[in-house]
This record gives sequence, structure tokens and C-alpha cells, in this order.
Amino acid sequence: MFVHLQKIKFLLVPLLLASIAWGAVQLNSVVYDLEVGIDETYSVVDFNPEGGVTYYNPMVFTTSVGGQFIFENYYSDLSNGTQDTSLLIYDNLEADFVVEQPLIFNDGPNIGFGGGQLDTFQGFERYNEPFNGTITLAGDTTYAAVFSSFSPNAIGTMQVKLTAPGQIYSTDLVPIPELKDTGLWIALIIGFFVAFSYFKIKSDM
Repeated sequence: MFVHLQKIKFLLVPLLLASIAWGAVQLNSVVYDLEVGIDETYSVVDFNPEGGVTYYNPMVFTTSVGGQFIFENYYSDLSNGTQDTSLLIYDNLEADFVVEQPLIFNDGPNIGFGGGQLDTFQGFERYNEPFNGTITLAGDTTYAAVFSSFSPNAIGTMQVKLTAPGQIYSTDLVPIPELKDTGLWIALIIGFFVAFSYFKIKSDM
């Protein structure tokens, strides 16, 4: 019986520790759900080889900590139903957005450069898919995230999920929502389940 209990303990204790560690990581993550409006406020002409106007919307934000930031355009309602969206990040707020080369660019899950991404950009070539990238940014730094579509004359809205390793601050574009405590609840549930299982088995023995 003692040997059996020891085996159970050796299985459950690492699981409990892993749950706590995972929960700690989740607690530090902050998830933002952004609705980005693309309209005639910001635009560039004579940029797209296909002609037309390139519309965009910039969001100036400041990081509190450095690390990996996930930008995922999970839904768009743009002209002609296009899913072609792009993310450009500048650390120079005086740059000519879209026209000047950004510090970081993402045009899809495996397309982009900068911010720790593999340099897979092959020049101006449109891909009919939304941006989705894991990007490394510095802490306590101000950036401009420029949301756009290189599909000519595309206006509408984008829904963007931004997962950050810590809180970010912005007065631009849309209100930044409060951090979510989903990770805390998940970590507590897992920790409680593991602890309950351990002591329940121990009492049954």
C-alpha cells in the first residue's frame, strides 16, 4: 500500500507543480480584443501596384514588459470580402506609415520579418489571408501598430486578438480592455483537482 501511494504521489506532485507553473505564466498574460476600424481617415495613394487607395489605422501603444506578443486577426468585414490583412509595427512614430518600411511586418502565419520572425517576406505580393504572428517586442517602449489591407480600396473592420506578456497602454484607436483573469481560474481549478485527487486517493488507501 505504501509503495502504491508513493507511486501516486510521484505522479501527482509533478502535475501539481506543472499546473502552478502554467498558471503563473497565464496570470502574466493579458488578452485584448480589439475592433479596428479601417476607413477614409488614414490612407495612402499611389502605393499599391494594383492601383487604388490603401487604407489603414494606426494604434500607438506602450509596452510594460518585453516578450512575445501574439497579433491574430481572427475575423474581418472588409470591402469585397477580402481576408488580405497586414500588420506593420514601427518604433519611429514620425515614420510615413505604410510607405516606409516598418520595423516588423506580418502578412500571415508564415509571412513576415522582424520581431523574431523568420524573414520570409518576398517583396510586394498579396496573400488572401489575415495576419497572424508571434512577435517579440521590447519592454517600456512605444510602438505604432498599423493595421491595413493591401487589397485596393479595402475599408471596414477587423477583429484582432492581442495576447501580451503584460499590460499595454494606449489612448489611440479603441479603448484597451482590462486584463482577464481566465488563467487564474483555470490554474486554481487544475490545482484544486490535483490536490483533491491526491488526498482522496490517500484517504481511500
